[in-house]
Amino acid sequence: MGEQLTLDGEPSVKAHNLSVYQVGDHDYYAANSATEAEQLHLDVNELDEVDREPAQLVSDDVLDKPWQEEDHPGVAAGTLREWLSEATQPCWLSGTQ
Repeated sequence: MGEQLTLDGEPSVKAHNLSVYQVGDHDYYAANSATEAEQLHLDVNELDEVDREPAQLVSDDVLDKPWQEEDHPGVAAGTLREWLSEATQPCWLSGTQ
């Protein structure tokens, strides 16, 4: 099956309604649903289904909290909201150890 095109001949783009979900204690994902974020977590970390952790939608306060560079404390790296705005598909955004 070939690529789908719009009426003006441009490739069609699947619209995403991405939100930020926290999975476990440390990882944040741009995803269309909690289930999708959980699956991304399994895939990115090469985990088995028995290791699935629940995803929680992130609050506005957390979305706007500035992150700093791990190797350069005090140097701003951005916010989850900024990284979400740059995401064009479901993906891992950030995490801590």
